[in-house]
Amino acid sequence: MKRPALAVAAAVLAAGTLLTGCGSTHSSGGSSNAGAARPSGSNPSASTSGTPSAAQEAQQKYEQQQKQAVADHDRAFPTVAETCAGKSTAVPSPVAPPPVDPTPSLGPDANPGQPENPKYAENHAYLQTAALSPVQQCRGDAHAARITAELAKQAPPNDPEQAKALLTRLGYPNATVTPGSRGVQFTFFVPQIGPCLTGTLSAPPHIEVHGPYLEGGCSPSPGGH
Repeated sequence: MKRPALAVAAAVLAAGTLLTGCGSTHSSGGSSNAGAARPSGSNPSASTSGTPSAAQEAQQKYEQQQKQAVADHDRAFPTVAETCAGKSTAVPSPVAPPPVDPTPSLGPDANPGQPENPKYAENHAYLQTAALSPVQQCRGDAHAARITAELAKQAPPNDPEQAKALLTRLGYPNATVTPGSRGVQFTFFVPQIGPCLTGTLSAPPHIEVHGPYLEGGCSPSPGGH
């Protein structure tokens, strides 16, 4: 009667030994497979490092175009370039339209703490212009001085044709000129880099330096929204 019990015990011990052996074999095999799954040089981030993205390439292209535009401007207007050398290129916030009196005549049922037209700023956003950096402001002032100095040598133009000829000769062929009650009015974007110059070719001339309007161009759009 004791032999069957001994046989069962021997079988249990043999099965445990087999299970232990299989477990250790699976573990070592797993380690081997893990090592094979990571061959050298397969890091995806390493394969793309040093390659610029499309956005980076676009930014680099834009910066190159800007540098070329500045170089072209400086060759065409060396005195302006010399005057504004070393000025900062940092641009402040956009320039808002001038404030208006928020307390026009109110009706008896109006809220005295609210303007009659609470959407004035929104409706006149089209009058906002892009802010100028110190170097842009300097360039605009220098170009205005060139025009003023030229007009000091002669009588102001009598009509848009004369004004157009004068501004083209000074290097501003893209100027738009229109007749005005006090002289010929003009506006143009300084070739290549800006800013905008707007004014009247009178005696004396009146010239304003400003950034392009946020909706585009050196002249405001016909109306608000």
